[in-house]
Amino acid sequence: MADTIEIPLSKTKIVVLIIGATVFVGLGLLFVIKPETFINPILRSPIAIAFVGYASVIFFGLCAVVGFRKLFDTKAGLIVDDKGLSDNSSGVSTGFIPWGDISDINSIEISGQKLIMIIVSNPEFYINKRTNYIAKKAASINHRMYGSPISLNAGTLKCNYDDLYRLLRDRWQNSRI
Repeated sequence: MADTIEIPLSKTKIVVLIIGATVFVGLGLLFVIKPETFINPILRSPIAIAFVGYASVIFFGLCAVVGFRKLFDTKAGLIVDDKGLSDNSSGVSTGFIPWGDISDINSIEISGQKLIMIIVSNPEFYINKRTNYIAKKAASINHRMYGSPISLNAGTLKCNYDDLYRLLRDRWQNSRI
């Protein structure tokens, strides 16, 4: 029987994420308030610029709210044991995933961001497991675009990506023996 590994949330990384999200909310507000100031060869229309501003305020505002909530979350970000893994690393966390439901663990990179894709044999279960509309929609889009509704990012955890990927691959492979 392998040891249980609890990886805490990194409050420092979360504060940095909140600051970044807040900066983008501020820029979005500027785009909404003074769109004509930001006219350029790509965005020539004040309406398009305002639209980008609204999208930025909404998306990054949600990111800041989720980050703020995670800042005060006392639960471990990820727990890995002999039964599976329990994800509490983000605002769209999956919860418990037994090793037996996992058919593969892959690494992908999207726009310079490395993600660990947890490929499950029953993706619809993990999509429908989410009660929050946004989390369910995000899981569905993840599944359609990347082959799995479950992705993990070391960005909010007190560990680095490579160590997390190795840990999950090793524990998953050992569970299959």
